[in-house]
Amino acid sequence: MEVLEVRALMATFQMPTIQGLAGGRNLAATFNRMVGSLQAQLAIQAPKDTAPATLVKVVDEVVTQYESASRAAFAAVPGTTSLLVQQGEALRLGVDSLKVQYDLGLVSLSTFNADAYQEIQELTLSRQVWPAGTPLQTFLVMATETSNDLTAVSNLVQTTTTSTITDAQAATVLKSEVLAFQGEALLGASRQPWVSAPINQATTTFLAQVDAAVGQPDFATRIATATAGFADALVNRGGTFGPGGTLGRSIKQPPVVPTPLSIADAATFAHLQYRQVVTTSTLILSRNFSSSSNRYGRFMTTAVFSSPSQAIRKLALDQSWYGTNQATFVQDVTLPAGTLIYVGRVGPIFQGIFRREARPVLYPGLAPQYLVANTRAPGIVWGNLRATGT
Repeated sequence: MEVLEVRALMATFQMPTIQGLAGGRNLAATFNRMVGSLQAQLAIQAPKDTAPATLVKVVDEVVTQYESASRAAFAAVPGTTSLLVQQGEALRLGVDSLKVQYDLGLVSLSTFNADAYQEIQELTLSRQVWPAGTPLQTFLVMATETSNDLTAVSNLVQTTTTSTITDAQAATVLKSEVLAFQGEALLGASRQPWVSAPINQATTTFLAQVDAAVGQPDFATRIATATAGFADALVNRGGTFGPGGTLGRSIKQPPVVPTPLSIADAATFAHLQYRQVVTTSTLILSRNFSSSSNRYGRFMTTAVFSSPSQAIRKLALDQSWYGTNQATFVQDVTLPAGTLIYVGRVGPIFQGIFRREARPVLYPGLAPQYLVANTRAPGIVWGNLRATGT
């Protein structure tokens, strides 16, 4: 009985049928089937809000078996096997990084659950990166988000009077963050050595600097230097993906505005482009939503849609996440003069493609998008609730 109970607790990966995959030579179909199966099985064995320790254990066990199955099934096609294993490792690194942050009290349980679930969901549909099909703009977004996270930890370390983590723990968090970034980015740049080379260089340099800083009396200063160096290498002016950088020259950079958006918010706009505006008169916008959880969101539009399905496509309302906005209803939102808003077009959500550029898209987006900085500001009126398309 004891043996049976232990086996029952072990998470497993069941190999899907590989018919029609040409032994792994049909790369796109192989990747989609294997990774899609991995995502589905993880979602079943570790559903949302699973305890962090349990989720990490499930991910580790399932990914290990998934990688072994991939190596065995597609041994004759090492390129395919490499990509499949890369995806498994990228997921493992991402979840491990979140667990480290949770254990140290840097993220809450709800944040861990939401982010870990998203890591799993991103294996399919509207994931950020796909082998050889990731737009350069996405690497800028990922690198900037990572740089911001590293800076936050670095600042925490320097605030010695309030910091509750040791230097060694801080180093672990920093290294887990940058390794998770590297794993995901390299998957997206698997056929783009001109992209992967600077990512590898920046990551290697950062890891070496962090390791060298541990145990040193000027640890905080060294970490700050390493973090700044990572940003300079990849996202600041002259950095690989930054303004004027070797690749950044061909990427539309976020605009320079008085109160810039976070990179995550900027990435919701097509090509990272938006305008900052303070309304000078009353402005009426529309908010499409489907439940109380997404009724009062910050994203609005001036477009009128004939159906929820049209709204989902034009507003790029991702349907692969937990608690999705299905745009069943619409309501008017009246903004008074003096309201801070950001205006642009909805950014498309790219689907998995094995070509240089990501086409077609899962949801084309491009409807007018208005991001309201503070939807609870005095004077904003929500009303005229109705079904979408009526």
